[in-house]
Amino acid sequence: MQSVPRPPDPGAARKDPAATHAPAEPPEHTSAAENESRLEALIGSIDEIVFELARDGTFLNIWTTNEELLYRPRHELKGKRVSDVIGEDFFRPFSLIFDRVLVTGRGEELEYSLDVPAGKRWFLARMNRVPSAANEQYTLCLAVRDVTDHKYAEEKLLVSEEKFSKAFRLGPDAITITAIDDGRFLEVNDNFLRLTGFTRDEILGRSSLELGLWANPKDRQHIVALLKRSGEARDLEARMSIKSGEIRTLQMSAHTIELAGQPCMIAILRDVTERRALEIQLREAQKMEAVGRLAGGVAHDFNNLLVGILGYSELLKKKLAAQAPLLRMANEINFAAMRARDLTSRLLALSHRQVLRPSVLDLNALVRQCERLLHPIIGEDVHVILRLDPKTANVKADPAQLEQVILNLALNARDAMPAGGTLSMETCNIQVNAALARQHPGLIPGSYVRLWVADTGHGIAPDVMPRIFEPFFTTKEIGKGSGLGLSTVYGVVKQSGGCVTVSSEPRKGAAFGIYLPRASELPERRIPARPAIASSTGTETILLVEDEAVVRDLVCEILKESGYVVVSAISGTDAMKITAEHVNPVDLLITDVVMPEMSGPELANTLRRARGDMRVLYMSGYTDDAVLVRQGLPENSAFIRKPYTPQQFLQKVRETLDAAPRHAY
Repeated sequence: MQSVPRPPDPGAARKDPAATHAPAEPPEHTSAAENESRLEALIGSIDEIVFELARDGTFLNIWTTNEELLYRPRHELKGKRVSDVIGEDFFRPFSLIFDRVLVTGRGEELEYSLDVPAGKRWFLARMNRVPSAANEQYTLCLAVRDVTDHKYAEEKLLVSEEKFSKAFRLGPDAITITAIDDGRFLEVNDNFLRLTGFTRDEILGRSSLELGLWANPKDRQHIVALLKRSGEARDLEARMSIKSGEIRTLQMSAHTIELAGQPCMIAILRDVTERRALEIQLREAQKMEAVGRLAGGVAHDFNNLLVGILGYSELLKKKLAAQAPLLRMANEINFAAMRARDLTSRLLALSHRQVLRPSVLDLNALVRQCERLLHPIIGEDVHVILRLDPKTANVKADPAQLEQVILNLALNARDAMPAGGTLSMETCNIQVNAALARQHPGLIPGSYVRLWVADTGHGIAPDVMPRIFEPFFTTKEIGKGSGLGLSTVYGVVKQSGGCVTVSSEPRKGAAFGIYLPRASELPERRIPARPAIASSTGTETILLVEDEAVVRDLVCEILKESGYVVVSAISGTDAMKITAEHVNPVDLLITDVVMPEMSGPELANTLRRARGDMRVLYMSGYTDDAVLVRQGLPENSAFIRKPYTPQQFLQKVRETLDAAPRHAY
């Protein structure tokens, strides 16, 4: 096929010989071999292969400094057609480009791949037409560069970009890209939109400060300063105001990147609001647990001491009946001991270690009962309103403790309304869903009965709110509050399987929500209280086993004054020796449950095998039933918990003696 003729120069005829410059000095004569060598050196410096091709694709010249780039000897290519080397089908796209380049004179590029012995290689070919050295026709210059490494780098980049895109779009966290200088959002993922409630159009192009996202704008300044100093910021915590106005706590990490020459920040944000609320709840629970361990540990020894104080003060009162000044002192001792007993009980309540006696009850009836008790306590200037839903379901709780919860909240409301106001108590059934549960940590989705106690008082200050359930925390004057009222409410409700919520604004009052699980059973019928035993005296023989001297001596004194024959022992081993020497029958064993060497139940079981129908009365100052169970305390056994008064103790002794005996197990 012939070369394409070169078109004539249209401007050649118009050139003015007089206007032309003097001709340049003719170049020094160089041989064809020298020109070939210089051309190969130039081409070698740019790491390319250059082919000169005829119109039909015949190789006319080949220049390269690296024969390996040809993947075959040079002499095998020269004079052959490209289609003969690479195949007619593969050459066809080249042929079409050749035709266009020769006609238009505009260069074109083509990327292609070849399978060579070393594997698949990628090449970029640039085609231009050049004047023929021999005549006025054109040939083709084909400059070929091996771009395999660049191609693989591109593929890796595409894979990396795809991975980044997937991580950006599908990751579990919110991700944003913003300009460092002004904070404008350049890109955000869907998780960020879901977190904030904004649409993409509302976000992109605007800054976080314009949108009012930072609860504290200084947080962004701090993050930017860290990025400028070290290029990254890790695990920072900030509070963000979302579109709804809700404040969310976010954990974020950020890193600097550059986009189109602009310094930017890519940030990963994780909503930890619920986690932080749970952590606060856990800390509160741990705090209560610590108080509970302290209270439970002290209660045993304290209750033993209170038995002595209460008992001896009662005995003193009997002996000093005719001596008014001394009787008054004995009464004061007794009153102080009773207050100490109540304080121990309240400490155990707030730490969830109080012994509860739950029963199914009608909450509406209990609220009405409390309302009657409140009138003389809260004063005439506080108006009480009851809104009790007649469809309110039953709950299972300790009636006495739940009554204490209502009274504590009512008294707290009264103190918040020194000039009078309104106290309202409402009941209703409520179904707690996941959304409501998230708003109140500790509340689990399910069916509840809610008691709502609200006042119109001065409200609770925001800085006080996080501490209102802390033991001994009070905002009242010294001597006017123990700081255990709301703590007791919290403890009793939690121990009953419920949850306490609170909402308040300064000068707009406070409202407490008591959520208790619904009970499917009917309220238990109140069994009339057993009439008090007319006489608590007796002549039976009693074996008393108590390792605490003050309790042992007091109980011996009380029993002997009531006519009983008493044999005492300081331990289970000591009791075994005494009974072995005691020939007369023992009618009643009174023993502490927890003792060194041998527990009370172990001692009772051993003696019953030898003594037959001996009755047993257990006593203990421990408040944790689990401790008593571990010691082997039988179910439904006769039991009295310390501290107790002499009269309570004597009635329990008489009741146990008159009951049918239990056999050894």
